[in-house]
Amino acid sequence: MTLFEKYSYKQKNLALLVIGVLLFAVAYKRSFSTTIETNTYISELELKKAEAESSQTAIRNLQLEIATVNKLLGRENVSIEQVQQGFLNFFARKSKNLSVQQIEEVYTFDHPDFSINTFRIDIKGDYIEQLRFIHALEKDFEDARLIHTHFETKKDLVSGKSDLISTLLLQNYVQNEKG
Repeated sequence: MTLFEKYSYKQKNLALLVIGVLLFAVAYKRSFSTTIETNTYISELELKKAEAESSQTAIRNLQLEIATVNKLLGRENVSIEQVQQGFLNFFARKSKNLSVQQIEEVYTFDHPDFSINTFRIDIKGDYIEQLRFIHALEKDFEDARLIHTHFETKKDLVSGKSDLISTLLLQNYVQNEKG
């Protein structure tokens, strides 16, 4: 007599089914669940990788936009004193037979994200020399940008001599600190 003869086919099939379910549960626990979890992690990492690549593209685009704005408005985050001193140094190097007539108080426009500083400077001298200086200012001065020029002739009542006065408006911007 063998060990399994006393059991019916129904009991043997039921035992086989229980053993199969247990084997499937063990296989799922040891192999399949780990594989499914790993695939989930891989898909999440691929999404994060795609986000990182798109972020790098966005960062590059922002850097290009900042460079464009810097080219239009002058270097960013240059203080008022640095712009004024830079202008005076530039004026001393590039101007011939010109003089600074007046530097007015700086007008500042405050926005929550940035501030725009506007400098008004009057220079006196020959028309051609003023044009040469203004051209050099637009081309080579990096701390601020020339936004407006106004020419005016003023007559000195005592000497009767006329002087050409150019009013230059320069602007630069400063990014405000975020607290």
